[in-house]
Amino acid sequence: MKKIIGIFIVILVIAFVGILGLRIWNIEVVSLQTIIKSSATLLVLGIAIVVLIISYGFYFKDNSKGYDKSVGNRAHPKV
Repeated sequence: MKKIIGIFIVILVIAFVGILGLRIWNIEVVSLQTIIKSSATLLVLGIAIVVLIISYGFYFKDNSKGYDKSVGNRAHPKV
């Protein structure tokens, strides 16, 4: 998962640098207003994903369900 997120971030950075390079030559592929709105949207989505992951782990994850408590003092996964 870390590699996928890293690759996605690298692709976004390369695209942003490419757009800035084109702006040097006065070639406007995307307006600055669109870039700001897209960045804000990605930020909101990122925050929402983090909140959903935390709430899933806090409310819906039952760690004790996956272990057999009758076998000794150590945690043993159920087979």
